[in-house]
Parts: sequence; structure tokens; C-alpha cells
Amino acid sequence: MPSILKTTELPMAKDFSSFLSIEGASRKKSPFNGLLRLMGGDIISLGSGLPHPSTFAFYSLSAEVKRIDPNIKTIKPTATGAKSRTSVDLVTVPHGSQPGKVESLTESLQYGLGSGIESLRLFCKEHVNQMHRPQYQDWDVVLSAGNTDAFTKAISMLCNRGDMVLVEEWTYPAALEMMEPLGIGRVPVKMDGEGMSAVALKELLDNWGSTPEQANEAKPRVVYLIPTGQNPTGATMSIQRRRDIIQVAQQHDLILIEDDPYYYLQFLGGDDEKSGNDTDGSESGSLPLLPSLLSLDTDARVIRLDTFSKTLAPGCRVGYMTANAQFCTIVQYHNEVSTQQPSGFSQAILAEMLISHWGQKGYIRYLCENVRTEYLKRSLHLQACYQKHVNPRLASFIKPSAGMFIWIKIHVEHHPKYRTVSDSALMLELFKKCVGNNVLMVPGWQFSCKPKPADIDPADLLNVWFDDRATYFRATFAYASFEQMDQAMVLFGESLNEVFGV
Repeated sequence: MPSILKTTELPMAKDFSSFLSIEGASRKKSPFNGLLRLMGGDIISLGSGLPHPSTFAFYSLSAEVKRIDPNIKTIKPTATGAKSRTSVDLVTVPHGSQPGKVESLTESLQYGLGSGIESLRLFCKEHVNQMHRPQYQDWDVVLSAGNTDAFTKAISMLCNRGDMVLVEEWTYPAALEMMEPLGIGRVPVKMDGEGMSAVALKELLDNWGSTPEQANEAKPRVVYLIPTGQNPTGATMSIQRRRDIIQVAQQHDLILIEDDPYYYLQFLGGDDEKSGNDTDGSESGSLPLLPSLLSLDTDARVIRLDTFSKTLAPGCRVGYMTANAQFCTIVQYHNEVSTQQPSGFSQAILAEMLISHWGQKGYIRYLCENVRTEYLKRSLHLQACYQKHVNPRLASFIKPSAGMFIWIKIHVEHHPKYRTVSDSALMLELFKKCVGNNVLMVPGWQFSCKPKPADIDPADLLNVWFDDRATYFRATFAYASFEQMDQAMVLFGESLNEVFGV
């Protein structure tokens, strides 16, 4: 757990200006947005071209939200989709400004700064301070339209065409797909049951340039990783693994992009709790949480990405990036000439709910006692269904301690045609059989860092399997009903048996 120091006792961020891409170093403050800072008080503005609020078509914004009382010891969950009049609060964003209140509807729907509306940004910053306690002084938070948006802007800030980014050997495909058109390559790093291997990362960098492929490539300086409930493998880094990754980053002077949408989906009874490792639970409600990479970073080399997509709703399209102040300012400048900031409707209702109704304690309770509890039940149910219906000789998985996924390893070595046909052919046969039996999981090749052959159509899911190492399926317990999960594992087990001739 990070030590608690007064802000003035913490170091200042190191200067990472040399890491900026041509685009990142060229980002400047928007002149028009700069004028917004001068508005307010007694000044009469005839400068900015802001639409007059009387022309806005929206006069009120209200939503019924879950009632969270931070002073009640236990929050009793209701049945899925159910509500009672005593379990909800009506959240209403005031139309006009009110003293002591969060931004009004007219303010939230107006043009604004690229950092997001201030009350919600400050709420997120205080949340980061409570949960992660950054270990240097000059850190900040800027709002995003979700983690993919924030990742795109972080990569644009740090990477030029032709640069390479270090990634987990199985990773979130949208991240790979975002980098590819920009001419940014990826270098896979081996994984184990805890995610990216610090040993493999160090060996790769220690020996960079020793292979023909690396001879003319500059050593990568950016790492993208998902440390908690990794997508697709479900792997979660232990505290020691996180420390080891930070150490390698310091030794090789790396920037770490910590994409952590599943941070609050850590489950009671995970490997770290069983082994007795320390966890940082001082401000995190009733269950401990592993420390983030951000909380272990004393240099300001971690860019942390958080989102409300997995905790409140993905359609909000609101997240927040935490990084050193220089990086946050550059991303803010990028926002001001692109997305501006997240939707004003989403920001307004989130600010009113989180600040005026729940508060920090209420939000943490919601995360721990609602979101995490629900996904833990779902995870355990899918695992039980799997163990009941799937032949363990034909497939296996490592129990997830966080996230939304289980990563199922297919034991193709037990197929009667093993070594007479490619592993890809066997996996494609099994995938088609599953689809024919009305059960769908994501094929492992979609998460592969191996370059796709030029002559294939990745959209043709029933005829693509280009990576012989990808003998996996990703299954999620996040969305299907408990009954559907049970039926899906019945169908998956039957498909396996049919294809393997059992």
C-alpha cells in the first residue's frame, strides 16, 4: 500500500517532454476556448460565439436512479431489473444556475473546456485521490468519452507513424485496430496467469535489436496493458507483478498506459486475498482492492484510464484520464479541437447524481456492494455451469479474480486429427459447430497480436482463423441470464464432444 504523505512532501513529476510525438508536441491551447476562462463575474462578453440558452430545446433533465445511502451498513440488492419506490431517487438537474449546486442544464449543454465540466472533473479527481493516492504532486484528471477515446488521444500524444507499442500477447482488439491505420505497430509481450510477464518484458527490452525484425526498429517506449480482469484472459496482476512492471518501466524509461475499466470488478476470494498479500482497502468500502499502477508510480510515467462504462452504463460515454499535468493539458487541447468534452446530458446527470445525491462514500458503496457483487455472482454461476457440462480433458480455464470474462483453452492435442491438420483448422471446425448449435463465444484469433494476412477478410468470422496459437474462446458472464449461461455451457459441451468424437 502506498505511504500517505502530505502533498508537499511528494516529488514533482519527471519531465517526459521527450516522449511526445510530433502531434503531441504541437498541441496548443485553443484561442477561442482560452476566452471562456475570462467569462464570468462582471465581465460583459461579446467575444465567444456561444448560442443563447433561450434557444436550447431542453428545459429539464431528470432520471430515476438507485438510492444509495452511505450511512446504511448494508445495501440490499433487488431482483435484476426490479425497483421499488423506496429504492430510487429522482435526480433533477436544475435549468438555471443555483448557488452551491453543480452546473445547471444550460451550463452543461453549452460549449466548454476540453477538460469537462468542472464539478464532475473535480469529483473524479477526488475519487482518484481517495482510491489511488498518486505519489507525486503535479497530477491531474481530464474527462474523456470513454477509455477508447482516452487511449486514442494518449497514443496520438506519444507515438509517431512507424513507432511500436508493447502490448499483451492477447489484448483488446479495438486498441490494435485503432493503432493500425495510424501506422503504429505492436510488439507482443508474453503473458501468464497474472497477465503481462514482467520477466518477459524485461528480457524483450534488454535484448532489443538482437533479431532481424528489430534491427532497424527503435526500442519501444510505450506499454499498453490491462492489469485487472484483463480482456480477454481475465488475468489480474498481483501486487508484486505490478511492482515488477513499474520497476521495468523505470529501468527502460517507459510510459505505461494503464487501461483499467474492470478495476472495481475485483472479486472476494481472489488469488491475492487467499495468499495473504496486502491490498489497499482503506477507502474502498467493505472489500479490499489491489493497488493500481498509478498508485505505485513515483515518476509520473503511468497514464491511467478509468470509465463509467462498466460501473454505471456504457451509453454515458464518460470516463476520465489521470496523468501528469503536462499530459493532461495536451489531451485537453486535443479535446478542444475534436470531441470538446463528453455529452453535456451525461455529464449533467452524472454530476447531479454523484455529487448531490451519492457523494464519494455512496459511489464507493455502490461499486463494492452492487457492481462487484453482481459480477461475482455471475462469474461463479458461469464457472459452475462450465464445470457441470464441459469435459475437462477437452477444455480448461483459469478462474478469473476480476473482470467479465473467462478465457477457455481448447486442448486440441486430444483431437483425433491433431498434427494431421492445423490447430487453426480444428478451432475453426469447433467454432462453426458452436455457432450451428446456437452458442457464440469470441474466437481467440480476434485478440491475437499476430498481423493479419493481407488476403483474408476479418469480417468473415466463419472462415477466418489465422493464428495457430489462438486455441481459445472468450466467454463472458456479463450479459446473459443465469438460465442462458447454463444452456450455453450445455451446448458448448455438446459441441466439444461432437467435434472431438467423444
